[in-house]
Amino acid sequence: KAALFDVDGTLVDSMPRFYPSWNEAGKLHGGLSMSLDEFYAYGGWPLPEITRDLHRKCVGAEASDEFVAAYLATHKRLTGEHEAVVGPPPVIACTAAIAREWLARGVPVVAATSGLRCHVEAHLAAAGLGEVFPPEKIVTAADLPPGRGKPNPDIFQRAAALVGADAAECVAYEDAEAGFEAAYRAGCEVVDV
Repeated sequence: KAALFDVDGTLVDSMPRFYPSWNEAGKLHGGLSMSLDEFYAYGGWPLPEITRDLHRKCVGAEASDEFVAAYLATHKRLTGEHEAVVGPPPVIACTAAIAREWLARGVPVVAATSGLRCHVEAHLAAAGLGEVFPPEKIVTAADLPPGRGKPNPDIFQRAAALVGADAAECVAYEDAEAGFEAAYRAGCEVVDV
């Protein structure tokens, strides 16, 4: 009944663009850092959860809500500055074509992403997918109760409900382990991008 798409790493190749901003923000906030492999292992996680986990690993303590907010604000700013120089991330053409084809066939498409809405909307627009995924057809982890992002099924359930479908009647396109788990737990058919 619907096609549900992750965004970062599935529709746009944004993951390499985000990595430097995470570590640059970490230098400004208590020395948090991660390797490239660790960064990709966080794929699909909600950003506040990544920040909290990274803080536990690097500092050995729980991060306050204020720390998480400040860290993510810095990450958002640094990502914007970086993209002002290098441009937005490139579209992943094959997956974008699949989304367009579903829509052309009358099948609703919805984005289900852990990304920040401001980045998601800008990246989809720059990739020529703004009309395929208008703001009202995007569900982010921030739209869910705290702690209910991927790998929990909620984001795919909400994305399906947005178009009047049950997640078990949908196909989900994903690139990350947390996303696969979330989609499977929601009952979706899953395509590994």
